[in-house]
Amino acid sequence: MRPQAECAVRFGCVTLSALVTILDDKPPIAVDDGLQLDDALREAENEARAQGRLGVIIIEAGNKNFITMVVGSSTETVLAFDYGHGNPPYYASKGISNEVEPVMTCYLTFAHHTEFPRKFVIPVADGVEAVKEFIGSGELPTCITWEEV
Repeated sequence: MRPQAECAVRFGCVTLSALVTILDDKPPIAVDDGLQLDDALREAENEARAQGRLGVIIIEAGNKNFITMVVGSSTETVLAFDYGHGNPPYYASKGISNEVEPVMTCYLTFAHHTEFPRKFVIPVADGVEAVKEFIGSGELPTCITWEEV
């Protein structure tokens, strides 16, 4: 089974719960189901279009673990996973490339400049499915490959 299909199967059995932060100066969006997650991601995509640059949103599960997700590209994203305790290990999504260049330049909550090596770039559809798995479990999604950073 493809990783994306595995995520979709698991997603069908869980209850979603997360807070999605798009901008620092706006309150996070509570997400309790797949439609609300899709709405939050659409809002983030609209913000990226309005600002003319890629953004990074924060998705925090009820257990305080969080994933950041690059938004604004219709085809590519990067995910990063951190445990709520703030200690290692830390993870980044692992794409098919092993290259660093060209980096993906984006802005955390559309304010703070950051760059990701090309090797962390994955298809956006895989990233969305991994986020759905994450907000259902609060744990590191298993449907994509991760690299400890």
